Amino acid sequence: MKKRTIFAIGAGYGLLMRLLFAYFPPLQPFGQEAASGPMLGSFVVLVPLLIGIYTVYSARGQSPSASFAIVAPWAPLFAFVAGTALLLIEGSICIALAFPIFMLFSSLGGVIGMMLGKLNRIKTGAMNALLMLPLLTGYAETHVQLPQQLSRSTESVHIAAKPEVVWGLINHAVDIQPAEMRGGLAYAIGLPYPIEAVTQPVAGGRVRKLRWAKDVHFDEPITAWEENRYIQWTYDFKPESFPPGALDDHVLIGGRYFDLVDTSYRLTPEAGGTRLDIVVNYRVSTNFNWYAAWWGRVLVDDSARAILRFYQRRSEQA
Repeated sequence: MKKRTIFAIGAGYGLLMRLLFAYFPPLQPFGQEAASGPMLGSFVVLVPLLIGIYTVYSARGQSPSASFAIVAPWAPLFAFVAGTALLLIEGSICIALAFPIFMLFSSLGGVIGMMLGKLNRIKTGAMNALLMLPLLTGYAETHVQLPQQLSRSTESVHIAAKPEVVWGLINHAVDIQPAEMRGGLAYAIGLPYPIEAVTQPVAGGRVRKLRWAKDVHFDEPITAWEENRYIQWTYDFKPESFPPGALDDHVLIGGRYFDLVDTSYRLTPEAGGTRLDIVVNYRVSTNFNWYAAWWGRVLVDDSARAILRFYQRRSEQA
């Protein structure tokens, strides 16, 4: 079989699995606390693994090398992912987060396919049955409650400005421009950037009103307040907080798989200005937290550093 045909079949298999995991009823959640669709580990791990196995095993007559086994599965994988983007099935954030693990497991599958090809005893029917494995394990996975992994991000920056200036900006930052959030990985891959954050008095306390690009808006009820020294808030996300298309459903903040629990800032006077410390508590809930939690750490830490740089620049300019 020609390589282009093999790659096309592999890409088609990946795209078919993506559609089935999105719309096949048995792969929808058994309960609200279970994973579903492409957030099932069966899709994230097994589909690229099987693309790799099929791609290299189908080329067994050409005596594929180890380098071919590792790299060749990336061709149908890239075509499959590109297809989900062209069909608007997947957004930029999900693609960016998923592609590294797809590459890893497709290469692993390629190595397995090379070893199976050397045995040359796998019947066509057995290989075809193997391609159905993600659907079977995915159905079982929809009955498993998601784990709840809580993590904490801490970052700090020195600002050459008085605590009162920094405090004022934390509670009243408006007309934020995309260029002011430059360097933030999360914003680079598609997270809407903040436009304004304004603290307002409400019955019984205070709340920060947040507006992001793409018409995202939500509240941050303030739970601790020490003027010019310390502030903490939780998050109040409503169904209308994220309009359709603002964020991929699978990485929705406050959703089934990811949530922000609370955030706090501590302002400490020090020589020449203020040390601003941020603490962000968040939750990651997937059946592959060994990977998703790592990405959560990368993106939350990166976002925290980006917002600290914003406060630093604005406060020092003020």
